[in-house]
Amino acid sequence: MSTPSLRIAVFGDDHLGYAARCRVHVASGRNQRVVDGYKAFRDRVTGALEAEVDLVLQTGDLFHRSHPAVGDIVWARQQLERFARAGVPVVGNTGNHDASAERGKSPATAAVHDPERGVEFVTDAYRVVHPADGLAVHVLSHYGLAQAERLLPEPVDGAVNVLSSHGAAMLPGHEVFRCVDSPGEQPIGLDLLADDRFALKVLGHYHGMDEIMPGVWYAGSAIRRGFADPAGGRGWLLLEVGADGRISVERRYIGQRAQHDLPVVDAHGLTGAQVEEAIRAHLASVDLDDAIVRQVVLNCSTSVRRGVDQPALARLAERALVWMPDFRRPETPADDGERTVSGLSASLTTAGAADLPAVYGGWVGEYAAAVGLPAELRPVVVAEGERHLRAASLDVASGEYAAPAPAPAPTARVEPAAPSPRAAEPADLEPPELLEVADAPLVDAQTGQEVPW
Repeated sequence: MSTPSLRIAVFGDDHLGYAARCRVHVASGRNQRVVDGYKAFRDRVTGALEAEVDLVLQTGDLFHRSHPAVGDIVWARQQLERFARAGVPVVGNTGNHDASAERGKSPATAAVHDPERGVEFVTDAYRVVHPADGLAVHVLSHYGLAQAERLLPEPVDGAVNVLSSHGAAMLPGHEVFRCVDSPGEQPIGLDLLADDRFALKVLGHYHGMDEIMPGVWYAGSAIRRGFADPAGGRGWLLLEVGADGRISVERRYIGQRAQHDLPVVDAHGLTGAQVEEAIRAHLASVDLDDAIVRQVVLNCSTSVRRGVDQPALARLAERALVWMPDFRRPETPADDGERTVSGLSASLTTAGAADLPAVYGGWVGEYAAAVGLPAELRPVVVAEGERHLRAASLDVASGEYAAPAPAPAPTARVEPAAPSPRAAEPADLEPPELLEVADAPLVDAQTGQEVPW
């Protein structure tokens, strides 16, 4: 490759404002995972500035919510201001978490859109940005992917064309690159991913940092959101665009909070004491300090779980930031045999529609015994049930689906009660929104600089 003529940093999925059930950060009083996200974004910015990049691309989900807290916005603007002071332009996308589901409301990224300072976030469907001579960045946002008729970006002749989008890539023979907790998630089809008229496609949404097919990269998230996110390092991508238009990609990593997914314990055939002993051994094998720790226990019945001293285990894991004991009940074995209606656990929906009157009596007898139905009422329940089922199955062959009959029309109109004074209020009156408590980062009053954590 020729000498690089342009260096580009690519960030993905910062999710500023993401919180978890854990203790608060002592110095700021914020949720510790919110602070983790702030630090990760700061580390990305610092790394990009130290690498002397010429441009920054943010591929969407800068914020975790479409209505971010004041502190999230302040922190984002402070960090983006560092690029503005260095003369490094920023081109950002709008992801599904940034976008509001309410029509007419601006996305969260509108709060940091500041083109006069060189910080440009695309808050509409699609835009082509020319941040440098010979470079065309095609920003296809969540809104563009969500349209009824998909937009098909057209490359600019004579330019190096880079596509930035935010969604779940769909590749043949591979699971969709989805992400948990993804409101309004939109797919990205192979037709767009395989378009070789674009020198590179950089995507947001999936939280792993990797090349999923030649020339298609996910930048990954700034932090790993527990065990629902894919494992692996976090950071940002450094692109080097050569004078000949070819692009190389390098992973740059930032620090992460330790996460330990302890070896799974299979509780089948074990006592509660034995399960607890195994968990204690696992906890002793890792460094718990400020880590996120999970212990999955399979095939754990209620009686076995009650035999585990969970408060003692919690005390043992108190140095961890998050302790996640996950006790899972025994799996119900798959039933691949013939459908029957015998036994208390059998469902009436497993029987053929025309067979229901014949089997209902036997089933309801077991059910009545289980729920304590008085003996004198059982014949009435059986007779009425069989009568209704027989009428419903007259024109249905065994095994067919019996559509529910429409409800009979009411015989008399019931006049509504007079409205109460509260019910007479205007229909469009909405309760006031709950205001977020301002939680801006700590700033030194004399210097105006942020106080480091």
